[in-house]
Amino acid sequence: MARIVALLLALAATGCVSIDGGAVEASWDVHASDGRGIADCSCTCPAVAKVRFSVVPAAGGTDLCAGRAACQFPCQAKHGATPFDIPAGAYALALVPVGSDGQDLTGAVPQAAGGTCLAHSGVDPIPRTIGKGQLTQLNAVVIEADCAPLCGGSDSTKVCTQP
Repeated sequence: MARIVALLLALAATGCVSIDGGAVEASWDVHASDGRGIADCSCTCPAVAKVRFSVVPAAGGTDLCAGRAACQFPCQAKHGATPFDIPAGAYALALVPVGSDGQDLTGAVPQAAGGTCLAHSGVDPIPRTIGKGQLTQLNAVVIEADCAPLCGGSDSTKVCTQP
């Protein structure tokens, strides 16, 4: 009997989540600026490897998720949630496309072969209030990026996908 109780206590302890604040959750989809869906994040130009939450206090200040691995998710996952460690308060929330080198890709990104590619969140930062122990939804957000030449480039008659 004592072994069963010890096993149950061990299992219960591994299921706990530290709640030191609130969390943010979002889903995203990737589209070309001409409205075409981008089937694979590797088809974006610039190449979007991850999507990062941007959590900026409404009163101003620095992004609480900048440089934090816990706020970044693989682009292909199309969903992510931060840990419950964002202090309660009012924030401007957004999603930021991130390259494989960890750099934010928002805006024009020069390409090695010449020219530039554009990537950005398809919406302006969204005001939300985060409460301790609460999960705050961003709902579905569009990440916009150019379609890579390998995947159809500027041919708006075709889906942006690998051949």
